[in-house]
Amino acid sequence: SSRFAEVAQRPASAMEINLFELVSDTAPTEADLPEAIRTMRDQMAARAAFRELVIPVRLGGDQRWWALTGKPRFGSDGRFIGYRGVGADVTVVHRSRERLSYLARHDTLTGLANRAEFNDALATALALCGQQRVALICLDLDEFKAINDTYGHDVGDTVLRTVGQRMRGALRPQDIAARLGGDEFAIILDVADRQQAILVVQRIVNSLDAPFICGDLTIRVGVSVGVALAPDDGNDPDQLYRNADVALYRAKSSGRGAYWMFDVTMDCQVHDQRLLQRDLRDALPNGELFVVYQPIIDLSTRRIISLEALARWRHPRRGIVPPAEFIPIAEQSGQIAAIGGFVLAEAASLAARLPPHLRVAVNLSASQLRDDGLMLYVRDVLDRFSVRSQRIEFEITESVMLDNDSRALETLQALRTQGHRLTIDDFGTGYSSLSVLRSFAFDQLKIDRSFITDLDSDNSPIVRAVIDLARALGISVVAEGVETEQHASILQRYRCASAQGYYFSLPLTPAEALQVIGAVPDHGAANRVTLPATVLCDAGRQPMMTRVEVVQLSETPFRIM
Repeated sequence: SSRFAEVAQRPASAMEINLFELVSDTAPTEADLPEAIRTMRDQMAARAAFRELVIPVRLGGDQRWWALTGKPRFGSDGRFIGYRGVGADVTVVHRSRERLSYLARHDTLTGLANRAEFNDALATALALCGQQRVALICLDLDEFKAINDTYGHDVGDTVLRTVGQRMRGALRPQDIAARLGGDEFAIILDVADRQQAILVVQRIVNSLDAPFICGDLTIRVGVSVGVALAPDDGNDPDQLYRNADVALYRAKSSGRGAYWMFDVTMDCQVHDQRLLQRDLRDALPNGELFVVYQPIIDLSTRRIISLEALARWRHPRRGIVPPAEFIPIAEQSGQIAAIGGFVLAEAASLAARLPPHLRVAVNLSASQLRDDGLMLYVRDVLDRFSVRSQRIEFEITESVMLDNDSRALETLQALRTQGHRLTIDDFGTGYSSLSVLRSFAFDQLKIDRSFITDLDSDNSPIVRAVIDLARALGISVVAEGVETEQHASILQRYRCASAQGYYFSLPLTPAEALQVIGAVPDHGAANRVTLPATVLCDAGRQPMMTRVEVVQLSETPFRIM
């Protein structure tokens, strides 16, 4: 028909050809023929009807799709005459269906496979796993929520798209990458051994280590990676996912930019940590968390000048859980803000009962510094307990500053403007400690205890250099981890202003701290703590620390120096 010739983009005189030849002339070999065209050919060879076959056709460089229905025609003598049928150009419908099918299997933001497609691919890979091994790699971006909170979701989406592009660039053509949701990604690799999987992982980590440029912003994103290998670490998708997730959890615990291969010993450790994480959610509402206070001593007078507030957890079954165990879990699970708020309120409550010259120090995490509500909460706590801002000082670790987070720096400046003293904690443990001092004007720095432990002779150039540098910058110095009189004497010769450590005192309960300082109101003998006579106070009631043996006060044994 003339209409068929028009659709085929040929003159009517050129339409006297076999229909199969018309639709298959762009397929060079049998293997290249689409399934629908093979079906039509076979039906025509058998002189059978076909219906609604969607055939791809290349016309003038444009890919089109026709839906064809045909029925064989025979003459009165039974001789085959040809086919008669109808066709329709269904290109628009076909492309819409293809798009819907693609969207059903791919993440719209990154173009990577989505969870459903990835799960199907993993099941297929494991079913075909022979001599080769299948590596399942699970990846999480570090602190991605902070990017969304600080810069907005448009910037966050740009980062995710770039992550997808970099991952594709780091992978081989046969590897399958997916975005499972949020900032969670996964990869399937066919590998010969663990070493080959590690090489790919290292390539991915390196590709994501470069800064992300989003308009005028330069953003760094770390990635934590967990790897499980089939069949060694599991031969079904659920088991492999679980073990890769266990390895990922360990990687996130060990720091930014880390990757871990699963091993069986890791399973028990991570399971225990997850139980702690679950129990930690109930610790605050159940009253299991409490605060102790470790004195900071003026080395020249041996008097208490401030107290550091430290969170403790009395687990109903495990007993006292060390902070080194539960604080990292709180930071990873997002519970550190609530715990930090509790510690701040407890510290302000104690400060309200201390003499006005004494301060209480509170630690702040990176997530707290990025919280828009922190300043409002601090002011509310100070008003609630009628405490001046100069009485509460804040300590942060070097790692917070090394992230170069503009939101954190703004919050620190706001705290400084409000009158709070600021201390850089664990100084010397970061890879760029001096740059921290250049990025912000801190009031005080604390030399990490690892440097004090080896302070056994009057020859420690690092400690001396840090003290001299701080003095030149007008920054006060506290030495952490002082455990002997020799430590204290050497630090005093180095002109270190103050110190903190078990040589002077273990952390004190609020009642013990108040009694040592002489600020406990008389609530009756039942609430009174009796101290040994060797704890002296001068006329101004400033506590002077004199060493005595370990004594039992309240619930916690501690040593008063």
